[in-house]
Amino acid sequence: MVKKIKQQLRQLYIAKYLGIVVIICMRICIDAYRNVKYWEVKSPGFLACDAIATIAVCYAFVYILQRWATYNQKHQSSLWKGYGVTIAISLVVISCYMAVRAYVQYHRFYSIQEGSVPLVLSALFGCICYGILRNSIDEAETRRLQIEQAELKNEQLNTELRALRAQYHPHFLFNALNTIYFQIGPENETPRHTIELLSEILRYQVNCGSEKVPLKQEMEYLEKDISFRRLRCSDRLRLKVDFSIQEDEQNVMIYPLLFIPLVENAFKYIGGDKLSIDVKMLKTGNQLTFTIINSVPPIDAQMPSKTKTGTGLDNLRRRLSLLYPDNHTLELTRNNDFYSAKLSLTL
Repeated sequence: MVKKIKQQLRQLYIAKYLGIVVIICMRICIDAYRNVKYWEVKSPGFLACDAIATIAVCYAFVYILQRWATYNQKHQSSLWKGYGVTIAISLVVISCYMAVRAYVQYHRFYSIQEGSVPLVLSALFGCICYGILRNSIDEAETRRLQIEQAELKNEQLNTELRALRAQYHPHFLFNALNTIYFQIGPENETPRHTIELLSEILRYQVNCGSEKVPLKQEMEYLEKDISFRRLRCSDRLRLKVDFSIQEDEQNVMIYPLLFIPLVENAFKYIGGDKLSIDVKMLKTGNQLTFTIINSVPPIDAQMPSKTKTGTGLDNLRRRLSLLYPDNHTLELTRNNDFYSAKLSLTL
């Protein structure tokens, strides 16, 4: 809100001075051609209304230039195109204004000799205003990118620091799991397999850090994590995992542990008469899509919605905004029987 108000004030500031310049140019050119003094033949009230109307038209003109400059910056248009359209906008807007103004005051239109110089000067000042607006937009975008890069670097440093602080506890847990593993007899294959699976999951979480990892490693980790979570679920659960990624595309690098909050969410809130979880990962070109759909009870007040989400999903959104700014989409959908989460990354 404050940013929008500042932008409007800046536009009004530019429009005020542009309006003054337009009035002066019109008066010099037209009055000199007619050999009259405009301020002597018009009342002060009329002069004030004329100035306000001119500034209002210039404000609309500057607003159009602001939108045009923003569009050019977003689509990276060439300078020739930017200034060419600016000149055309200047000529159209000022021509219409001069025509209306002349007809209201004199019941006729300006001649070519009277209007040519103001139009040329208006196009020149329009280009100057466009350059100022374009430069301010570029500077604002540069500052935004610098802030995002600083936040990303800070987030990476904090992640590394948290990982260093937390390493003692996982290593202790690894040793404890190994001790328990060897205390279980070889005949108890199921608990030994469970402990081995848990140990591999924890080891990946500790070792992956905050740097990118091959997609293949992330897929293997997800498969192990899903298998471990499956152990504590009912036998009625229908679990389907489909990672349709070609082997030559599994070496692409991605940031780790971005999909796991969605997996946790699905296993946490699963419900309904027919328990089911469908997990799918697909890569098309440079687009990686992860989708997970789980059954839910028809009425479940604790089910996450678009307005109420857990800490895990909030943290995921924060990480995505830092790691994949403008290169991700996260869609959460709930109907009567199913909850769907779809995360797409542009790599």
